[in-house]
Amino acid sequence: MMMNIKSKVSSLLLVSAIGFGFGSCSKPIEEKMDDAESKVEEKQDEVTEAKVDLYQVASDSATQVTEYLMVTKERLKANTQSLEEIKEGFSSDKTDRKLAYDEELTSLINQNRALIAVVNDTPAIRSDTWKNVRVELNQQMDDLEKSIAELKEKVTIKP
Repeated sequence: MMMNIKSKVSSLLLVSAIGFGFGSCSKPIEEKMDDAESKVEEKQDEVTEAKVDLYQVASDSATQVTEYLMVTKERLKANTQSLEEIKEGFSSDKTDRKLAYDEELTSLINQNRALIAVVNDTPAIRSDTWKNVRVELNQQMDDLEKSIAELKEKVTIKP
């Protein structure tokens, strides 16, 4: 009979332990599900915020490119005017001076035209590498403007 009591107590303890184990496991799973759902909602909110930020950055970038193109086109227009003034100054000149600077003038006009073509190729400028294009274009334009100024100075100085 003692054995019978021991086995019944053991069985009772085993059943109680199993029941307690199931009871305590179901609550953390529900809590885990709630936590997971909360985390998913938080991440969805973060994704929404990131999309808004990305749209704003893209909008700002497009505005910067547009402003840059406007300023660059104005610079190129000023270069064209300066080159035309130099060319008009040579139109009545029949001396060797005109021949000496004519090739340089033609080269500068061609460089200016090439830069105008680059600026008008907006898909290249609006690409992901537009910052690199902008840096290179600015350097070329600075060099061109310097060369135009130097030619103007040479032309205005009488030999």
